[in-house]
Amino acid sequence: MEYLVIAFIGFLFLVYSISIRQLERTEITGPMFFVIGGVLLAFILPNEGEKLKAGIDYLLPLIELTLSIFLFSDAAKSKLGVLKHSFQYPSLLLFVALPLTLLFGTAVSLFLFAELSLIQSALLAIILTPTDAALSKGLLQSTQVPEKIREGINTESGLNDGLCVPIFLIFIMLAKNPDTAITASHFVNVFSRELGYAMLIAGISIALFIPALNFAMQRHYFAKNTSPFLLLGFAMAVFSITQYFHGSGFIAVFVAGLLFDKFSETDVRTELIEDSEHLADFTSLMIWCLFGFVCVYLVIPKLNTNIFVYALLSTTLIRIIPVMLSLLFTTLNWKERFTFAWFGPRGLASIVFTLMVIDTQIENKYDIATIAMTTILFSVFIHGISTKPIADSFAQKSQ
Repeated sequence: MEYLVIAFIGFLFLVYSISIRQLERTEITGPMFFVIGGVLLAFILPNEGEKLKAGIDYLLPLIELTLSIFLFSDAAKSKLGVLKHSFQYPSLLLFVALPLTLLFGTAVSLFLFAELSLIQSALLAIILTPTDAALSKGLLQSTQVPEKIREGINTESGLNDGLCVPIFLIFIMLAKNPDTAITASHFVNVFSRELGYAMLIAGISIALFIPALNFAMQRHYFAKNTSPFLLLGFAMAVFSITQYFHGSGFIAVFVAGLLFDKFSETDVRTELIEDSEHLADFTSLMIWCLFGFVCVYLVIPKLNTNIFVYALLSTTLIRIIPVMLSLLFTTLNWKERFTFAWFGPRGLASIVFTLMVIDTQIENKYDIATIAMTTILFSVFIHGISTKPIADSFAQKSQ
């Protein structure tokens, strides 16, 4: 069975690589293509779902590392000069829209799912609060879209993953021990530790890495064919060390990426990032294929009206309303505010959180996972299909 799965995934990569330009013209993104491929694989192997479900938690480290590489590379491509003038937008998204999204998501969950407690509803909401800019790559790469929007969405996506981690951990603790009271001071301690260790390790690692990189380049210590491994290995190390010390690895790699963008040489940075991203793309597409496979067993059998409604609302209004409110008094026009609000796709971070819930003994954990995965599935297609038309609308306006 394993070789048949590998052969099928290899065939998907072959078809995707050969037809990528045609797929882009039809507005089919890489995650969409591989999710569909995973669904087809589940129908080809109808009796193998339970084996994969039983071992899906072993994929968690791979998904975490893949996400960390994307966060680092996205941050390393950020234009800090733009952020100096437009940092108000990601700040509003992180500190106003994010809490409101969490509250809205919890309230809607309580209304639709009587079987979920308050803590379980909050846990579901925080799983679906982080965004994944990689699913809107077409928008971020479009030069027709204003830089302040692209960089704002990218920065929010990079930081909200890490900011949600300590909140997620608090809800996990509460869900595991519903009769145990978690004080405000405990919450502050967890959040401060996660953020503090992340910032410290990111700063130290960059202070060591950039001089070492410059030294190696001046003396030609590494070959071009090994250059993709430099940033890949660095991001993996920063993430893993931070996690070991109970900090937020996601914040650490994003901050390290911002510092790398600030202090490294432009030509070197661009080449190294492009090389490492190709490897990360390969891994992420495999993850989306496996996600599609698992959805056939976790989502389709349990899909009902309430789950459908929640997934649709979480993908749209639960994100749109808080963001529109948070940006209400900015100088952005209506279309720019809506673009910020619309592009909150759920991706690898939400998958990581979902797998972490499945790996616990929390009551109703499979109900939470099913709702979360349904929302992620909706997001892959809704945001994937809408990326190109919205990006093109900015191009038409500039003509």
